[in-house]
Order: sequence, then C-alpha cells, then structure tokens
Amino acid sequence: MNEANRVLGAYLLSQPTVVERFEANYRNDNWLIEDEGQRFVLRRHRQHTGVGRVAFQLSFQQHLHRHGFPTPQVVETREGRAFILSDDGVPWALFAYVDGGSYEFGRMGHVVEAARRLTQFHILSETFEGEDVIVEYAPPIRHWWVNPEEDVEVLKGMFDGVAVDEELAYVRHWWQWVLEEWPLPRIDELPMGWVHGDYHGRNMVFVDDDMRALFDFDDLNRGPTVFDVARGVHMFGRESRGSLRIRLEVARLFVEEYARGRVLTSEERSALPMMVAMYYPPNARYYRYCQQLGEDLEARLRREVSMMRALQAQMPQIASMIGTI
Repeated sequence: MNEANRVLGAYLLSQPTVVERFEANYRNDNWLIEDEGQRFVLRRHRQHTGVGRVAFQLSFQQHLHRHGFPTPQVVETREGRAFILSDDGVPWALFAYVDGGSYEFGRMGHVVEAARRLTQFHILSETFEGEDVIVEYAPPIRHWWVNPEEDVEVLKGMFDGVAVDEELAYVRHWWQWVLEEWPLPRIDELPMGWVHGDYHGRNMVFVDDDMRALFDFDDLNRGPTVFDVARGVHMFGRESRGSLRIRLEVARLFVEEYARGRVLTSEERSALPMMVAMYYPPNARYYRYCQQLGEDLEARLRREVSMMRALQAQMPQIASMIGTI
C-alpha cells in the first residue's frame, strides 16, 4: 500500500484513507478511498499500461461525463493530469466513487435502462474527436476478419501436442461460415462507431431502475456498433450470471428499447445473431497475452468454444425474434 499512498499524494486530498481493496481481476487493481466524507476509487492499470492507451480511455470517459452520461468523474492530479505513473511506469487513476447496486437479471427495468443507455452511449460517443489507440494483443473487431485462417493456424501451433483438435476444428468451421455469409466488405457496410466492447451488468451500477455509472473502457475501439447490441442480447437476456441460455422475451425487450433511440438497419438486424457469439472466438494475439499472464490456455479454449457452440445453437431463435420486432 506504500505505492498507493504515494500516488494519492499527487491529488488535492487532505487525509486520504484506504478503506478496502476491491475484488482483484486481470484488468486492474482497485481500492476504495475516503477523504473528509468523500469517496473515491483508486485504480492501478494492469491490462493496458501503455500511456497512450490509458490517456485515450480516460479522455473518452471524461468526454462522456462532461456530456451528462453516467460514468465516474476522472479526478485530475494537482498538475491537472488524468493519471499518474508509479515508479515502475504503471499508470494509476483516481475516480469519484458512485454508489449503487448490481444489475438484477429478473428486473426488467434494468434491462430497459441498459438498452436505453447503450443507445445514448453510441449517439453521444459520435461527438468524441479523439483517435483510437490500439494495443497489439487486442485488435479492433474489424481486424478479426482480416485473416482468421492464419490466426487459427497460429493457434494450432500454440496448442501443438494438446488434445484440442475438435475445438480448433470448430473455430475453423465457424470462420469458414462467417466469411461465406459475412465477408469483410459486408461487415464494412455496417454502421461503425465507438464500441464499448464489454457491455454487461458487472460494469455498471443501478439505483432503482436508473443506471448511475458505466465502467471499464478497456475494450473500447472503433467497430460495428451492433456488436454492443449483440453483447447486450446475451449479457442481459441470459437467465443469470454464467448462463448461456438467452431468454428471448428479454432479448426482444433489450433490442426494442435500444431501437427506440437509434434505428437498427436491416443489415444490423441480420448480423445480430452472428454477433452474439462473436465475442468468444479465440484470437492468437490475445492468447499470447494470456499465456504471459500464466493462464491455462487449454481451459480457456475449451470454455470459449463451449460458449460459442451454445450461442450459435440459439442463433435461429434469435434471428426469428429479431424478425418479429
């Protein structure tokens, strides 16, 4: 905690106290801070540590906050900076704490609010004039289409001697189908914009049926905005955390509410069922990054292919649901 205390000295705080550390994850370390009745969240960036990338994410978040979107305020340092570097060159940032409760799967008011706020996010983010800062291990969505066959071959080499031939064959067949039905030129015709990339209930807090804050812009990139809608169909349409069964009536509600504020084109509606599963195809660049973290890649591959299978099996029902809206 000595490093955290040193970092806090860069801010206009009186006597900041570290109250607790939140549940750790591979993206960031977070601590709850109190200072004269005010609460803050101190974050040590773990996934994206490049100065340019962190500056981009915080600038985007500041843009949303200035324009009234519910996201925590980025607290600037005494020198007016959005973040500070620790002695080992890792970026730290301080945010205003936003109180609230978790997303509730059985609460339809939360589904409606999440959809409505996603519409607002996409419309408001169009006014952000910053440049996308891309990291090598997390390429934008469009890049996934550039050469997936080669990517699968790289994955095959990474798993040489591991009994995952069936899983890799499935990934190869998935991309063969996608490239046939949704080649890159067709993807490029979809409406593009800023994509949150990981829009789900654990990245937001609610008070009653009002979203009070959206967090986590680590996956933010340019791409087809329907990707976020499809992610929402899964994340908010599922029965519970960890579930892969989508409640079609809830998914329909999410799409209907999103479309009230931003019209979904016919091509976006056609792409949506495919995009529901598109969050999970393994990417060789990201797998190398996970390997450096010491993650069990075999377990990750089996888990992601299992998710893809379950979601792909529901694509006909999702497509039928979209066609009724």
